[in-house]
Amino acid sequence: MTAMDGWMAIGASVIGHDHVRREEPLQDANAALAAPRPAAAVCDGAGSAAQSHVGATAAVRAFRVALAAMEPLFADALDEELPREFADELWHYAAGWLVRTLAAAREDAAREGTGRPEDYAFTFAGAVVGRSRTGFVQVGDGAMCAVGRQGQGILVFRPEKGCYANTTNFLGFESVEKDAYMSHTLRTADLGGIVAMSDGAAVKMICEREGRPAPIVEKMVGDFAAGELDRASLVRYLTGTRWFDDPRGGDDKSVVILALKGQTEKGEE
Repeated sequence: MTAMDGWMAIGASVIGHDHVRREEPLQDANAALAAPRPAAAVCDGAGSAAQSHVGATAAVRAFRVALAAMEPLFADALDEELPREFADELWHYAAGWLVRTLAAAREDAAREGTGRPEDYAFTFAGAVVGRSRTGFVQVGDGAMCAVGRQGQGILVFRPEKGCYANTTNFLGFESVEKDAYMSHTLRTADLGGIVAMSDGAAVKMICEREGRPAPIVEKMVGDFAAGELDRASLVRYLTGTRWFDDPRGGDDKSVVILALKGQTEKGEE
């Protein structure tokens, strides 16, 4: 068995009740892939951008294509046994090309539709699993978590906020030009699970003040690894009454979970 065998993937995007009330579309999109290379992506369309749902969906499609087109870059950065600093440097370069690819998808969507590229704005949180290391990349206020083989969760990146309240940065070519994307790698052998989420889900799934995932993240990974969580269960969680009890809970919500079958202990909700 190689380090990329045994991974499972699940994902869901649900519309928030505030979007339903305002008669707005679901602006999130996700990709959850177990093979040939396990990978996760969540794109969250900007609430202020009229066509952001189109941009987010186009970016997720581009992410799927990029996994094949960029395979040599991913293999160099993530499959070889390299010193951590060198692996991080190679992954930052590969992640930059991935960000460029998604930015190009946003530009293409604008050319094919109406409006400016800014009208198709979205954030991005993603991960790509390799034999040696797993690469994480983020632009904006989503969240990336990793869960170890013993069930302990870590927050890979804190949600990226903008200069003012309720603002963030969105993915574009300038993200690479200004080196304004976050990247990091972790040893794949240490991981039992990965969770990518949009900011709508992060309000209850991240303890931002403590800089760690909420226990539900570890529980979800453990349940999925044990075969006790399916997509319907994930959707029920994301649409439950808990979100109506929180003034921040009305946004769209996306969660993608990658888990190594049978390898992760469960946390508590």
